Amino acid sequence: MACKITHRLNDQQIRFANRDAAERYAEIMGGGVDNWEFATVPATSAPAWPHVPEPARRGAARR
Repeated sequence: MACKITHRLNDQQIRFANRDAAERYAEIMGGGVDNWEFATVPATSAPAWPHVPEPARRGAARR
């Protein structure tokens, strides 16, 4: 289930696919889990961001 974390000091919010990913981010990049509030986010049918397809590649790369 998706998880949203909010920083206790500056109200920065980040959404993750699951709680494990959120906790890993908080430990490694965010100064520890004690600095963040964790909340479960209900699943939605629409993605959080639009899908942007990659442009088609033309031919194989030459060496």
